[in-house]
Amino acid sequence: MHTEYFHRWMDLLLGRLEPGERVLARGRAFEPRDALGFDLSTVVSGPGCAVAVTERRALWVSRDDQRWVRSLPLDLVASYTEITQAHRYALALDHQSIQRLQWVPAHQLLWWSWGNAEAVRAVTSSALAFSRRDAKAARAIRSRLQAIGVPASEPRSLPKHQRPGEVPSTVLRAYTGLRPPRVRHRGPRRGLFTGW
Repeated sequence: MHTEYFHRWMDLLLGRLEPGERVLARGRAFEPRDALGFDLSTVVSGPGCAVAVTERRALWVSRDDQRWVRSLPLDLVASYTEITQAHRYALALDHQSIQRLQWVPAHQLLWWSWGNAEAVRAVTSSALAFSRRDAKAARAIRSRLQAIGVPASEPRSLPKHQRPGEVPSTVLRAYTGLRPPRVRHRGPRRGLFTGW
């Protein structure tokens, strides 16, 4: 089930196809800012973006603006890395330099920056994150890259994200069901800041 905005985004992508270009897969993905330094459990949330994969390229967009449609010809990809974190999955793609519209700071003074502006910048890497490894679009990108002979880098597995207050499974396994040891109450604390 997809919402209305997803269908609008997919229509933007399908409108960019060239005559005779066939869609191998379409679906939902997420575009992290940093391909190798992110936490997949926080990236894979929210509306994400619509993605379409053809024999020649991957296209994706995350807003109702034609200028923000991303297109990556797969023959420009030099290598790719598969990244997993629990069941989450991402593809980090290293490719030849292409021009891409990006958000940049509107103002900068020394090391401070603030505000939002748009600028076309040269990029040499792209990343798409998916809710799982067997998502149709992820499989299509991977199979096309393998078919054209793009080498895969060593896969990376990120550590599982721990939520605040979460008890690690090793602690649960060590608990035998017996009552935990009692802590003796030694009376009121005496010393600094206790009124003595």
